[in-house]
Amino acid sequence: MNTWNAILLQKASLQLGEGALWHPLWQQFVYVDIEGKLLGRIDPKTGSSEIRIMDKHISLALPATGDKLLVALQDSLALYDFDSEQIQELIPLEPDLSHNRSNDGACDASGRLWIGTMHRHAKPDQGTLYRYNGSTLTGMITPTSVSNGIGWSPDNDTLYYIDSHSPYIRAFDFDLQYGTITNERIIVHIDLPGCVADGMCVDAAGMLWVAIWDGSAVHRYNPDTGALIGVVQVPVPHVTNCALGGTGMQQLFITTARTGLTPEELHQFPLSGSLFIADVDIAGSNPFYFTGTAAT
Repeated sequence: MNTWNAILLQKASLQLGEGALWHPLWQQFVYVDIEGKLLGRIDPKTGSSEIRIMDKHISLALPATGDKLLVALQDSLALYDFDSEQIQELIPLEPDLSHNRSNDGACDASGRLWIGTMHRHAKPDQGTLYRYNGSTLTGMITPTSVSNGIGWSPDNDTLYYIDSHSPYIRAFDFDLQYGTITNERIIVHIDLPGCVADGMCVDAAGMLWVAIWDGSAVHRYNPDTGALIGVVQVPVPHVTNCALGGTGMQQLFITTARTGLTPEELHQFPLSGSLFIADVDIAGSNPFYFTGTAAT
């Protein structure tokens, strides 16, 4: 089994760092702080960084056509221009459920967004995983509790999904043309008492990289066998999300969180809420852009 050690990319105090994204056009690492209402980007080569403070909680930022970002705010989806700070709302998100907010998501190869919602206090079975094609928001899995990691196999035939209230990673047969999922099954059992599977990315070989909340690590799993085949050690407990990118697409960018830690734990782990990086020498793939033009 391969092991790596993550090192500090940028010291920060993110309350709930999330939304790890490698932006292929900008060649920058993009991230959010959900509780801090913060959207940031950092150039790992120069260390230069910029942040934007949003009016609402933000859980996700993904590349969109026109050099915009598709952002998931607490109660809507919108297009955002990082430079001008102009925002264009696309569609409300569960306007009749004020206790819910957006959480993790990703775009498929046809440019559709898959985005999960959850109760603000993580009450079980209050959320839904939606598919958004630019005009219609369609519930695909319901109920869900805490939608987190989502990704696809390199051939786009399989969708992988994490609900953090479950110790499993699930897979579905995926129809790229129609954006449908069938044949749900469990592919990985994460048997780590006290730990929770959080965000996820998929490498070019089809292996799954999963952030382990309260586990001080990112785990690499083989979805065909369910085996744990790699561990990235992170020097803080609350590891939230990860994305492959950077030099040769072989660097793993990692977000972490301070929320939920006691004063004693924050003293013990002072880098909690910071951004980390690991040279893993395993290639990732660029994320798909939101186009908003999918037919389904």
